[in-house]
Amino acid sequence: MDQQGLAALNPPVVSVACERVKAGVLRILRLDDKYRGSIVVRILKADGRKPPAGIIATQYAEGWSYAVELQDRIHWTLLVRTLVDATLLEVANRSNQGPLSPIPLWLSEGISTLLIGEGGRELVPQLNRDFKDPARNLDPMAVIAGKMAGRPPLGFEALAQPPDAWISDTNRFQVFQGSSALLVHQLRSLGGDSGSLGRLVWSFNQSLNWQTGFLRTYSTQFPSLLDVEKWWGVVSMAFHVQDATQRITPEGWNAQLRPVLTEMVEVAATTNGIPQRRTLRVSEILEQWPYPAQEPVLGRKLAQLRMLIRLGESLARREEADNGSMKLRLGQLDRYLGILVQYRDGRSGGSSAGDRRGEPDRRVRLLVSSSASRLRALEEDLLGSSSGESRATPPSGR
Repeated sequence: MDQQGLAALNPPVVSVACERVKAGVLRILRLDDKYRGSIVVRILKADGRKPPAGIIATQYAEGWSYAVELQDRIHWTLLVRTLVDATLLEVANRSNQGPLSPIPLWLSEGISTLLIGEGGRELVPQLNRDFKDPARNLDPMAVIAGKMAGRPPLGFEALAQPPDAWISDTNRFQVFQGSSALLVHQLRSLGGDSGSLGRLVWSFNQSLNWQTGFLRTYSTQFPSLLDVEKWWGVVSMAFHVQDATQRITPEGWNAQLRPVLTEMVEVAATTNGIPQRRTLRVSEILEQWPYPAQEPVLGRKLAQLRMLIRLGESLARREEADNGSMKLRLGQLDRYLGILVQYRDGRSGGSSAGDRRGEPDRRVRLLVSSSASRLRALEEDLLGSSSGESRATPPSGR
């Protein structure tokens, strides 16, 4: 542990830190200070045999109360993260007479990462004096980029349920923290001035779990968690392209191909069956889905393709990445993009009319067949055989 980052705790230091962290959390959530619960802070002697910080939640007839236990010498960032957790628990469980509603790790770590980056060491004063921290950065995107170091953000599913191995691995956990901070920042922007992020935290004790609370809070934007994943795929790639142009590796760029050229879908085998997730290639979507269902997917894939090509071009300009394989793949992606643009223009330009029997006319069938065939050939080159993909057939039609 960084010994210079250790904070010597006493009641005045902890009191100031608590107020600053609470104010920062409420600012990010866009909530007024309406505390109802009780949070007691206990400062204990340092003991290497015990965790340096922890939260004890106790339920009473009138609600929940919390005790934050801190050893008198801990790293200042751990102090901030613990106080963030306690603040979020208090907000989420106000007037909660049932079991304690936990805070998802992505939310607590996302808020902590933004708060530590924006507030810096000034959040925890030392020796009963205040000071200015030159390392603090008020630009949230710069804070996030510092954590990511050119690595792509994690997918939404990985953020929702991070493997234990990632949490215990310092390098992987930094990516988790940066990805979480990006998600919190984007949701904060998505909420506008309405404070949706704050309403999300309030929803936890009124929902089965945080996922159902999430969908209730953002019901107009996301009908399902799959829609959240698709939105996150575009948002996270846009950030990655902007941040990684000088640091991305050919291996990292190649890893982005499959998520861009495929689509995750949910399909039930029977009418009342539980939906199962399947992966379709874009060529299969053109062949199997009715065009109205294709339109949002095409818009998203076109945006992702343009970002991936832009990132690849930047990578190819670097001497170490200037090789024939990269240029070949860029050429293939450029052709792939052109085929999709031509297909979308053809379908949206009036050629999607049906014949008298209600079937797509000959021009549409030819456009679908030729476009899917050309895309399939490029997908085979870029991704390999489709035998490893899970096939699914949504409702038929063109």
